[in-house]
Amino acid sequence: MAICFGGVAAAEAPPQVARWFVPQDWLRDTEGPVISLGETGQFDDMHIFAPAVAEENGRFSLWYSGSRGTPGNRVFRLGLATSGDGTQFEKHTANPVLQFADAAHSVLTPALLRNPDGSVLRENGKLRMWFSSATLGKGGLHTMHESTSSDGIQWDQPSASLLENAYCPTVLKTDGGYEMWFSDVSRRPWLIRRATSDDGRRWTVDARPAVVLSQDWEGEVLVYPTVLKIDGVYLMWYGSYDRAVRRETTAIGFAASLDGQQWYKHHSNPVLRPDPARPWESNYVGSGCVMRLSDGSFRYWYASRKQPPFLNLYFAINTARWSGPGSLPPVTPLRLPPEKGDVGVLSVQVSVGRSVEVLEVIDETNAIIRAWYRDKLSDQVTFTDVWLRGVETNQFTAGQSVKLPQTFEVTGNQLIDTTCGKRSFVVLEAK
Repeated sequence: MAICFGGVAAAEAPPQVARWFVPQDWLRDTEGPVISLGETGQFDDMHIFAPAVAEENGRFSLWYSGSRGTPGNRVFRLGLATSGDGTQFEKHTANPVLQFADAAHSVLTPALLRNPDGSVLRENGKLRMWFSSATLGKGGLHTMHESTSSDGIQWDQPSASLLENAYCPTVLKTDGGYEMWFSDVSRRPWLIRRATSDDGRRWTVDARPAVVLSQDWEGEVLVYPTVLKIDGVYLMWYGSYDRAVRRETTAIGFAASLDGQQWYKHHSNPVLRPDPARPWESNYVGSGCVMRLSDGSFRYWYASRKQPPFLNLYFAINTARWSGPGSLPPVTPLRLPPEKGDVGVLSVQVSVGRSVEVLEVIDETNAIIRAWYRDKLSDQVTFTDVWLRGVETNQFTAGQSVKLPQTFEVTGNQLIDTTCGKRSFVVLEAK
């Protein structure tokens, strides 16, 4: 059960994060693409990707990058489509709605300023959008820019470059200010970085990468992050090549974090793969955004590519819905010392003297551990030794500290023989 951030195992995931690692059953709930290539001669007749969606007053607006030309000779401009339900869209007659004046730089991977739940956030009545740009096919530098709009149709001219080697941003405004995650494309393999800002224009990039290649399915790039913050936990969906040496297919992974910097990956990644039965998304899925809807479910709008030859770098825009994790149980620390019937998590709380270390590994699913805690009556640090049952112990080492994301129930006692007679341990059964 390997949940990794840069190679750290599942046992490191805090309980608040680990409880998000439930199965994600994304349901494709449309018969075909929600947006397809434009007709011959239109600005998006060969390539479309990177949807950015906003819901306001019961209407959905979807901006996307579209272009003409061959893969080596293309310039992307920004298109707009609207919908009443988020699944059936009509393209705007004013398309394209944003482009660079030099007709050489592309408008790529738009990202709207969002509230933590993914809903759009206007500032001074205006939409704010960040996007990448480059002169594609010519080895051009990827740069980050922004623009604003009152109606989503008329956009200000792109700003000067805000960041270099930055691609496919996602931006939230939280209590800590503006937070951005993006792909650093300065060298291969691509990785995901986090940046912060007080105004959305001057960005400070964290020195340490947020997410790097660390799971077997990932290949060469981590790209197209889309981030929300729900119930105090950051949630990220991101793309990578899916065990594809020759880049034939991609998939979507999921990671979660408490601070937006240290991420833990889902042990069942990838959570969304292409569907060979749907020709318009048979090989690639990626470059999109996730939003939490009013009913608590999550909707993902994403771009796709059909099977080779890849004449269209991206071929269609699609959508899928996940009902969400359901009612997540509250994270309740287990009382120490525990008593029969108690249920909770052996959480590590250093500030009050709680930690957990392995004393002895019994077999693949049983271990004896020592749980340290601060006694409330005496205010002294002490410990209790307990028997864990139903845990994966393959990464346990005697004498080492361990973090346990599982919820345990105190079910009884376990006796063992010792040189001084029998010894009894309280049994904590993983639920």
